[in-house]
Amino acid sequence: MASRSLLGACGLYCGACYHYRASFPEGKHLLEEALRRGRGLEGYTCRGCRSDTLYAHPGCSGCGIRECAESKGIIHCGTCPEFPCDRLEAFQGDGRIHHRDVLGNLKDLKTCGAARWLAAQHARWRCACGAQFGWYEESCRRCGAPVASYGRDPTVE
Repeated sequence: MASRSLLGACGLYCGACYHYRASFPEGKHLLEEALRRGRGLEGYTCRGCRSDTLYAHPGCSGCGIRECAESKGIIHCGTCPEFPCDRLEAFQGDGRIHHRDVLGNLKDLKTCGAARWLAAQHARWRCACGAQFGWYEESCRRCGAPVASYGRDPTVE
């Protein structure tokens, strides 16, 4: 089962994030992609939103959504009395495809609980062969089969 550190306060599943995945040996291809795109490799060690090791990107390390949830003592925004707030709605609508499901994810989290949601996400982001894949990977790195991701990352030229 997936660790609670992979449960983003915003409703994202960190286990499908390329920054998280790139910090493991089977994510080497993601580091190669970062280099191809002219990005440095510093900061590509992440263990999830609720871990002590966050990616250096300010969207993750300085996340206002996570800070707000922590200040209220809640694990995710679905349990907040102000849900859904303007910040979450803006995050969902910011154009990043993997952000589009956060409000629905948070509703599911509130209904089924963190353990069941994490188990479902852990299974959802696995190929039939058992290999993990990420939000924008179109085929399994282990067996080559097409995977049910969001498709090609529109920010990659």
